[in-house]
Amino acid sequence: MNITVETGDFRQKETDAVLIPILEDDLHNELLLAADASLDGSIQAFLNLGDFKGKPKTTSVLYTNGALPTPRIILVGLGMYNELNAEKVRQIAGHTARHLRDMGLKSVTVPIPPETQDDWTQAAVEASLLSLYEFKQHKTQSDEDSENNKSLDSMTFLVGSEAEKSLIEPIVERGQTVAKGTILARDLSNQPGNHLTPTQLADKAEEVAETVGLDCTVFDKPTLEEKGFRTLLAVAQGSAEDPRFIILEYTPEGEGHDTVALVGKGITFDTGGISLKSGKGMDEMKHDMSGAAAVLGAMQVIGQLKPNVRVIGIIATTENMPGSTAIKPGDVITSYGGKTIEIMNTDAEGRLILADALGWTAQYEPNGVIDLATLTGAVITCLGHIAAGAMGTDDALMEKLKKAADKTHERVWELPLWDDYDEGVKSKVADVQNIGDGTAGTLAGAAFLKKFAEGYPWVHLDIAGTAWGMKGSSYIPDGASGYGVRLLVQLVEDW
Repeated sequence: MNITVETGDFRQKETDAVLIPILEDDLHNELLLAADASLDGSIQAFLNLGDFKGKPKTTSVLYTNGALPTPRIILVGLGMYNELNAEKVRQIAGHTARHLRDMGLKSVTVPIPPETQDDWTQAAVEASLLSLYEFKQHKTQSDEDSENNKSLDSMTFLVGSEAEKSLIEPIVERGQTVAKGTILARDLSNQPGNHLTPTQLADKAEEVAETVGLDCTVFDKPTLEEKGFRTLLAVAQGSAEDPRFIILEYTPEGEGHDTVALVGKGITFDTGGISLKSGKGMDEMKHDMSGAAAVLGAMQVIGQLKPNVRVIGIIATTENMPGSTAIKPGDVITSYGGKTIEIMNTDAEGRLILADALGWTAQYEPNGVIDLATLTGAVITCLGHIAAGAMGTDDALMEKLKKAADKTHERVWELPLWDDYDEGVKSKVADVQNIGDGTAGTLAGAAFLKKFAEGYPWVHLDIAGTAWGMKGSSYIPDGASGYGVRLLVQLVEDW
């Protein structure tokens, strides 16, 4: 769907429908009164019946019968003004956009009152686009009667003056940019493993970098061997697909900028390796690179928005397969930074590739590092599919992340990473082992990663519960959610 901003009077627009937002405690706003005057009081007569009260996510369609160029006026309930916030606007906008599509409408116009808050406008743009997302790249046939064949093609935000237009256009553009980055992350996460290998993910990163003006470096297998990325190579050695290490860099003009690093786990398919997963639900392991997808989606947005902070996007990517050369429980490997790791379970592979990535990141002397990984099923037991678990070594960075999460509603919940948990990942034969004692699995994973995130402020986000399978949101579909893109962009912009 294309979203544009125009000036004019909605009563003169030729469009499939005009949407008039209505507050529960203000059923008679200026837009409604103007429409009502053109329809000889029929809207007011309808409201007097009490069928529409302006409650959130409610809509009513009124037909103009030729009195206006548009055949429909659609009232959209917003609820009470003092209860309205950006997330409620997202939920309402997402619900409404889906409803309009399912009605078979192609174009709609939304008059924007001058007093509308900027974050509400951006929220409406993001959710309208995200709610219409569908992953159908591999479908060759479709049901002619399916609602999925309908599409809402255009939405016009209408304002009263050129001055208002100049103010709202950048907000609408930003919302579209952020939504497109989230959609990129969803597309990547939803791709089956045979359509997104580590090489193909690296190719996509190079394409994004060229499009938005980022520097991109990709290490192939010989380069990884030369530089000593031994844990990434160890996970990869059971697969016929070669691993890749991707570095994306955005550098603003001038000097003296802080550096933020975003690190993503990119297991393009995870069988568990020799510690093989059960067959049930293994198809979902195509999503095990959702951390990498979020980083790439966020870097696409950052390249376009050009914030005043240096940002490094780092992705370690491989398959985890049980081939004859795969690593085995009991093996000892050496990380990029030199620490030795005893492999107790090959299905705890994401933390292994992140060990090399976090070790590599230290050279940038970052002011903050966020890693995102679908690391543990235990975080779903703890937080469900509502929030990511956040654990780290720096209170200030954690607070920045929480504030960004409050704005985007990509929720995070801080879990303790006390030194007490270090005991669970101690090894008798190496510096550290890759699983804990069977309790507090999410914290064991973070305690392991902490050993390699040295020399900089760091927060780990376990997104296993939020990367896919989220329910109850009008703008998050089945499958990949794209979680993390909006959160990371907000964090960087607020830095």
